[in-house]
Amino acid sequence: MTSNPILDKLFAAPAHQSSGCREPFALNNSLALARELHFPHRSYPCIHIAGSNGKGSVSLKIAKALEQEGYKVGLYTSPHLFHFNERILVNSEPIDDESSNQGLQLLFSINERLKLQATFFELATQLAFHHFRNKNVDVAVIETGLGGRLDATNIIDPILSVITSISLEHAHLLGDDLETIAAEKAGIIKQAVPCVTGPKAKNQAIRTRAEQLNCRLIATDCASFYFDDENCATARNALTLLRERFHLQDESIEVGLKARPRCRFEQRGNVIFDVAHNPDAFAHLVFALNQFFPNRNKRFLVGFCKDKDAASCLKYLLSSAVHLHLVKASTPRAASLDALAESLQQQRFAAYTCHPKISEAMEEALMLAEQAGELLIVCGSFYIMNEALEAVIKPCHRSLDPF
Repeated sequence: MTSNPILDKLFAAPAHQSSGCREPFALNNSLALARELHFPHRSYPCIHIAGSNGKGSVSLKIAKALEQEGYKVGLYTSPHLFHFNERILVNSEPIDDESSNQGLQLLFSINERLKLQATFFELATQLAFHHFRNKNVDVAVIETGLGGRLDATNIIDPILSVITSISLEHAHLLGDDLETIAAEKAGIIKQAVPCVTGPKAKNQAIRTRAEQLNCRLIATDCASFYFDDENCATARNALTLLRERFHLQDESIEVGLKARPRCRFEQRGNVIFDVAHNPDAFAHLVFALNQFFPNRNKRFLVGFCKDKDAASCLKYLLSSAVHLHLVKASTPRAASLDALAESLQQQRFAAYTCHPKISEAMEEALMLAEQAGELLIVCGSFYIMNEALEAVIKPCHRSLDPF
């Protein structure tokens, strides 16, 4: 792939704000960039979605239903699997390179002129808002990046907020208990704006903020260990509320609910791709595997970012894994192979192999799984999915459409 110097410059931007940035000013960069762009996010109604798990799926389902009804819909999600442009969609079409490059150059010039030191996500978020205005979208579905209260997307005034689930994640940034994390996610709730919560977001911190801000709170009940059931129930509640503002036929809602992002329990032959990346997601993944494939031996290829609780995630796999193939994604955020191996050693699990290259790990894992009639599951991090998928798709030139 040809290098794009504009995108290279974006990826070289800081991942987080400097440690000297005091919390009350955490949204200042986003507000300053938006002000210079004349607040593009105010040009269209927004739906704001946060959560530990499921927010990408719920965002897509809502966007697809609105698109099916004939609205022009912006969708901003993260991270991407193959290309940065996937993060910014209008009616399922990624932002084109020319629009991306022009928008980023404008943002870089603002960033440098105001000496903001804006982060990667702050710049990407404003690019999305800017692109949606240029495309005259009727509505935008905006997924938070991390947390909610201090997230770069949290300068919008949404018509609906959604909190999909609460589980332990990013403890170094969000807190080390569920109520503290819930309070961070609840930061997207705005005065008198209704909020839909998922089955695993029934936290007091969310209820308290909703009461303080006079918000209508719609709790989703769905007793399922399969994430897509929970996500569908949450999205259905959100779309039912949106009928108060948008015309939405039942048929459009059903089309939207069937949509699923890539690598969410996605099956390709004897391989399952799932971006489970925290303990709760791993618990759901293992339960789903046991429900749908109870009699299959299971082999796993796993990689994590270093800010994830890899030890707790891996613990869920040990009772069902015949072997673990450990990999490291090509990102500075990736957990080292030594760290993952040490975690397994501490849990007295010896059936693992460390691989320096994801492509070689997939080749070996696929061969061994095929020989033994096993199911291969690739999980842990978005950042390993690109290379892992390519190893499965290229040999047989399969379509990229989900099963």
